[in-house]
Parts: sequence; structure tokens; C-alpha cells
Amino acid sequence: MNYYLAVDGGGTKTQVLCADENGEIVGEGLSGPTSLTVVNSGAAGFALREAIRQATENLPPGFVVTRLVMGLAGLDTPEEISIAESLFKQVISDIQVRDFVLINDILIALRAASDKQDAITLIAGTGSNCFGINSLGESAKTGGLDFLLSDEGSGYAIGAEVLKAAAMSFDGRGAKTSLEQLTNDYFETASIPEVKHHIYNPVLTKMQIAGLAKLAFDALEEGDGVARQIVDKAADDLFLMAKVVIEKLKLNNKQSDCVFSGKVLLSDYLKNKLKEKINQTYPNIQVLIPADEPVYGALKIALSS
Repeated sequence: MNYYLAVDGGGTKTQVLCADENGEIVGEGLSGPTSLTVVNSGAAGFALREAIRQATENLPPGFVVTRLVMGLAGLDTPEEISIAESLFKQVISDIQVRDFVLINDILIALRAASDKQDAITLIAGTGSNCFGINSLGESAKTGGLDFLLSDEGSGYAIGAEVLKAAAMSFDGRGAKTSLEQLTNDYFETASIPEVKHHIYNPVLTKMQIAGLAKLAFDALEEGDGVARQIVDKAADDLFLMAKVVIEKLKLNNKQSDCVFSGKVLLSDYLKNKLKEKINQTYPNIQVLIPADEPVYGALKIALSS
């Protein structure tokens, strides 16, 4: 029996599916992040090993994996690809894998929902980026250079704005916002100056700051104007990412797909606002909300390669 492994290695979690040669799922695994922009190599290696262990624990002894396709967040340069390949090949060396394929996670997000030759996918999770392809074999990408150079519209970007808005609400530089109290509640502090200790000792990670994005969506549901401004800006930033890719690939007037992926885009307000902006500007582009998680895109690639 031939077995196939599909991996979605993100900045928040790592998900693994194991399927037989008929495409039937025979095992699943879930662990912590494997993105090397979020955790160190030791933590990433442990997370991948654990998720694969869970997914393959019921396979017969001596099983062979015909192909393993891993979509990894933060895989943007030849050097990053080389480092990640070396690390993860070592991690999986204790099982028999005939073919190991490492690609950017944006590719598996795209294929989870669309098989079209003209398509883009927009990811907004811990980080953010946009990637597209066309029928001429061309590709284009925006963002994806981590939080100091990009990640606009991401959970990290929104979370960072939440902290700033809370501080400005406290000291009077900005409008009063419920984000101030929500931030205190989150850190179990009495006032914003006490939050400083929780942020800098040690400094919050990118993933931890991204977790604060939830406060913006909670405040938005309460009708908070500052939270609305933060989320509206995220929608504008994500639209710009998509717009540039669409224009570069000349998809303006083509029947194309735009796949939304990532936890941030689960927010109905942000999702609907962004979808409306795309539909108004590019009526020929169909926005797709995947029914399946990106790991199923990795499985589709593994089974079809």
C-alpha cells in the first residue's frame, strides 16, 4: 500500500494528513508551529515529528511514504528553502519517505479551493501574503517578508494596532476605546502601564501579538469605532496585496479565482468587506472561501504529482 503525507506548517499550528493511494484519510496529526519565522529549529522539528507520529501511528510496521508534501509559512527565499529542507529532511529521516516536496504554504492554500490556471490566494493568519498564477505560467507575489517588512492586514498587524490603540486611549493621545479594558482583561492588569511588563519581559512573540487580534474583532462586535478603523485598515492593506498581484498577472478581465485563507479572514466583517472591494473592482474574479483547510491542498498536490 502506498501512503501519502500532507503537511500544513504554519505560524500557529502544524496539521498533517495521511492518506492511502485511493486518497482515503487514514490518519491525522496536530501540533505546534513549524514556521521558522515564529519558532526555532528545535521547536519546529519537534512539532513536525509529533504531528507525523500522530498521523501515522496506526500504519503497519515498515510503512513507506510515497510522497510527503509540506507547505511551510515564511518560505520566501532560496536560503530559507535550503535551511528548511535540510532541517525537515533530518526530522523525517526515521521514516521511509521516497519523495519530499517543500513549498510555500500559500500554494497549498490555493489548491485547497481552486484548480484554475488563473487564480490568486490571499492569506491573512499570523502573517499575510498574496500569491497568484496565470495560464501563461507566470506568477506574482506580494508581502510575505515577515513582520518588519510586510505582514500588513495580518493577525500580527492587527494585534500590534490593538496594543497601540489601548495605550493611546489610556494616555489621551487617541480616542477612548473598549480595547483599553479588553487589553487589561487579557493580561489581567488594572491599567495599561502594568501591561508593559507582560509585553517586554520577555518580549511578546509574533504569534502572541497575533493572538491579540481577537480583541479587535470582539470590540468591533460591540460597535467600537477604533476597532472598526483597525479592521478597515487591515481590509485595505489586504486588498492592495491582491490588487497588485491581479494587475501584474493581467487577471483584470479574466474569469479567475481568489481564494481567502487564514484565521483573520474568518471574521465575517473583514471577509465581507474585502470580498466586496474585490467584487466591485474586479467583477470577473470569483472569491472562494475554502470548505477544506489548506492541508487538503497539500494532499491534492501529493496525490497528483
